[in-house]
Amino acid sequence: PTAAIVTQIQQAPGLKVTIQAKRSSMEFNGQTSATVYLVPRSASGANLDFDAYLSQPGPNVTANFMLLNNRAYWSFVKDNAVVSAGCLASNQVPPVQLMQASLESSVVVTSVTGQTIDCPQGKLLQLVFAGEKFVFCNSNTNQLTKAVGEDLDMTIEYLSDPTLIPDFDVPQVPGSSTPLDCPVVTSESSVESSTSRRLESASALRRTAALGSSSCGCKGQMKPCLFVHGVGEKSSAPPTSTYSDTWGDVQNHAPCCSSFAFAHYESVQRAWNDPSSQQEFCQTALKVGTSGGTTVDNMILVTYSMGNLVASGAVASGRCSFGSGVSWISIAGPMQGSKAANVLDSKCASGNGWDSALKGILGLIGYCPATPAYLNMKTQDTVNSGLYNNYISAQSVRSRTAKRVLCGIKSSGLVSIDAAALALVGQIVYNNDGTLHDGVVSFPSCSVGFGNFANDASNSNANYQASINHLDSSFRNGDGWWGADRKPLKWFECTL
Repeated sequence: PTAAIVTQIQQAPGLKVTIQAKRSSMEFNGQTSATVYLVPRSASGANLDFDAYLSQPGPNVTANFMLLNNRAYWSFVKDNAVVSAGCLASNQVPPVQLMQASLESSVVVTSVTGQTIDCPQGKLLQLVFAGEKFVFCNSNTNQLTKAVGEDLDMTIEYLSDPTLIPDFDVPQVPGSSTPLDCPVVTSESSVESSTSRRLESASALRRTAALGSSSCGCKGQMKPCLFVHGVGEKSSAPPTSTYSDTWGDVQNHAPCCSSFAFAHYESVQRAWNDPSSQQEFCQTALKVGTSGGTTVDNMILVTYSMGNLVASGAVASGRCSFGSGVSWISIAGPMQGSKAANVLDSKCASGNGWDSALKGILGLIGYCPATPAYLNMKTQDTVNSGLYNNYISAQSVRSRTAKRVLCGIKSSGLVSIDAAALALVGQIVYNNDGTLHDGVVSFPSCSVGFGNFANDASNSNANYQASINHLDSSFRNGDGWWGADRKPLKWFECTL
């Protein structure tokens, strides 16, 4: 019935879609629900193209997102005035222009397991959108009325009165006299195609749509958890039970953790291969999980960014060792160094430093004059033989010991306050040279020694190649509302 469904959508002035997120990690602007208005473009002929508008009132500001003529905008409004505005990158925009392709590859199913959907006198259609499976209710008049997925539910209303659709006004940056001029965005379909093929092969065998749960329990043994941060911590302190500035609320999405310890070690002056950094890691780890002596055991270790090098370097140098009971999750590790450190060194040497637009993330990318913590993360092919050998030894430890690896590959990442800055860093550092990166660390550096990467957060048996940036990788920005490749917390929750 795809053609009839498309016709019904095209003939409506607009659709009002109410979205309800099922995971607290998907909360955005203080909300887990949103209303989206989809307006079919009359000039698109047989193709189903949309403009879209989402407005989400929050506790402090109203967040607005708009797709108009394939250009994407965001704005925050307070007291009826725009307080900030900007452009969205392609990977930050739901691929609504692929909806027709999703409908054309949909299959009729007779029942659903794992989720509940009420569809009297209609038919159930299973399809894939942004890499995730959904089941839609198609009414006997070929109107889609509702949908269920693992992480999102939707209700759909066909609007007959165009005055119910909000105005699509291009926002202006405060202080500017002209509206934003944003680039054209294109829908990315790489996740779509592979998941669609799995859907087709599975549906050939059965007429039941199997949807998973929106949350996971612990599949293995519960253990104490130690979280080790990266560069930028200005002083050392005893571990704490939470650390939201870096880790968000990861403690609410870690079913295998019997306790939580978030490390705090000085990492602005001291490099990852500094003996005192490594010794401090070992002392902390031995208090969380130990089998005696200098062997760390029976714990879950989660290392982020430079923390990966500190932990693996500590083992490589013999300051402590890991027993077989350590479950190590390695996140965004610059295991071959980071080109951002080389750029920092050059900028400091020239007396320029980073652009003023990046002042909010200098703890991540470094200050001038550059300190050892940053300089000792220059890429391994540009350093002296001693540091090069340290890198190789650290990589060997991680490849032998780590259980899972997460690597981001989109510098713009999730919609967050630092997304634009990370995208700018990625542009400066990698200059569109074709390298996959998270804005700071390249995918080859993060993934060295590991294969079996998937871009589906529900695949708990694989490492995760996610369309997120370096800061998103530490879970501080939660999960994206859409896209199987934009949910780091879900992957972490389900991988152990």
